[in-house]
Amino acid sequence: MGRFKRFCLIVFGLAGTLCLVALALPWIGPYTREAASLLNNSYYVAFVLGAFVITMIGLLITLLRGLLSPAKRKVVTIDKTGGDKITVTTAAISSQATHVVEDRGRFIAEKVQVETKRGGDVSVHVRVKPRHVVSVVDEGRHLHDELAGGLATICGDKVRHINLEFVEAEAPEPAQDVHIENLEIPASVYERAAKLEAAPAGGYGQLTGSVDEAPTSTSDTAADANATEGEEA
Repeated sequence: MGRFKRFCLIVFGLAGTLCLVALALPWIGPYTREAASLLNNSYYVAFVLGAFVITMIGLLITLLRGLLSPAKRKVVTIDKTGGDKITVTTAAISSQATHVVEDRGRFIAEKVQVETKRGGDVSVHVRVKPRHVVSVVDEGRHLHDELAGGLATICGDKVRHINLEFVEAEAPEPAQDVHIENLEIPASVYERAAKLEAAPAGGYGQLTGSVDEAPTSTSDTAADANATEGEEA
C-alpha cells in the first residue's frame, strides 16, 4: 500500500468516525443537551459538514471501485484456436517463477505475486532473498533473463513485466573453504618419531640410555659384593 493511499484511508476513517459521533451525541448519551447546543456554533457546524463531505466522497469512491474494479483472474488464456483455448493458472506461473529463482540454490523466493489483465497480459513481482551478499546489478539482470525464459515456457509471449525486489541477504558473506599450504614441520618432531620407532617393546624408560647396553642381573651384583668383602678381610 502506497503512502498516499494510506493517508486517504486514514482521513476517510477519521472523518467518518467524527461525523458519526457528532450526529449521534445530540440523541444518545448523558450530554445530549450540551451536544445539541453545539449545533448553534457556526465553526462546529462547518467542521461537521466538512467531515460529512469527506465521508460521502470516500463512500462514493469505495462504491465505484466495488462496481467497476475487475475481478482477479486465476486463469490466463495463452492461446486460442477456433473455439478451443489453452489456459494456465496463476498458481502454475507462481510455481514456475519460484522454481527458476531457487534453481541454483543462490536465492530464495520469499514472495511471488502474479497479476493478470483482460487481454491475458501477465505481470510477475518476485521478492528475492540472496543466500549471501551478491552484486544486485549483475545478478539481477541475469536472474531477470532466466525468469523471462522460464516463464515463456508456460506463458508464451504474455509476460509483460517482471519486477525483482531484493531484500537483505541471509548471510553477510559466502562461505569459504580453508586451505593450509606450505605447512612447515619442525625437525625435532621427526627426531622424536625416530626414537619412538627404535624403542624396545618393554617400555619408554630405556630411551634415555644406550640401546646396546645390557641390564645387569641382581645375582651377579651380590656375588661381586661378597668377593670384595673377602679380599678386604
